[in-house]
Amino acid sequence: MITDFFSELNWLAVAVAAVAWFAFSAIWYSVPAMSKAWQESARVNPEEGGSFAVALVTSFLCYVATTIVIALIAAGIGASTFADGVALGVTLGVGFGVASALVSQVYENKGTDYWLINGLNAVISLTIVSVILSVWD
Repeated sequence: MITDFFSELNWLAVAVAAVAWFAFSAIWYSVPAMSKAWQESARVNPEEGGSFAVALVTSFLCYVATTIVIALIAAGIGASTFADGVALGVTLGVGFGVASALVSQVYENKGTDYWLINGLNAVISLTIVSVILSVWD
């Protein structure tokens, strides 16, 4: 059963991978050129938004939940090398991240920059997470 995998997960690796994802995304969306392009395409005005702390906590908790799922997938498929992690991360990033960002873009009509910035973030972040989880013994 899938619940058997929970006891076998390396919870320290899960925590480190989630923090790495959060740190990478914080940097990704803070780079001035990227930040400005994303804010414009997403039509976000930082001065009119809600609580920044709530956004950060919510993001981190979602990253933790997703990292646990990725750890289960990595364990289930036996990913144990750097190459396995890269293949898993790119597959998840394109299959879920880029695809999801594109679907959102189609319905929300926020422009190419929006889905490219979010999609590339997903590919890179999920690859970082997958590599950490795959190679960490």
